[in-house]
Amino acid sequence: MKDERTFGQRLRATRIKAEYSQSDLEEISGIPKARLSRYENGHVAPSIQTLERLARALQVSEASLLGDDRALMEEFFNVLTHRGVRIESSEQAIALGNAVAEMAGALGMVDDIAVEVDAAAPEIAVQSASDARW
Repeated sequence: MKDERTFGQRLRATRIKAEYSQSDLEEISGIPKARLSRYENGHVAPSIQTLERLARALQVSEASLLGDDRALMEEFFNVLTHRGVRIESSEQAIALGNAVAEMAGALGMVDDIAVEVDAAAPEIAVQSASDARW
């Protein structure tokens, strides 16, 4: 699910969530307050280097400021990390992914896609639920 807000709207929301004024963010990032205002109001877009500085100052990913779908996965991973979950192998990642998918299914959060995992090979085969023959 793509974030439909503009970059400026996401930047402002992230700054406010961090409880920073534009002056605070200027001090932390070194980006002038007037330019921060222009970003937030949608008058200009930041360079890649400025995007990195903003993300670092706000302690978020560039993806979250850009509204990229990867931001959702980063948030999920950050929750796991903060809760002490460590994933040290592909097998563990697959096992955790399948466990989460089972819970999501029980909560009604799964689309009509069936996923089959071959225990002998960790590749995941995805097919439409109507095509499933197992």
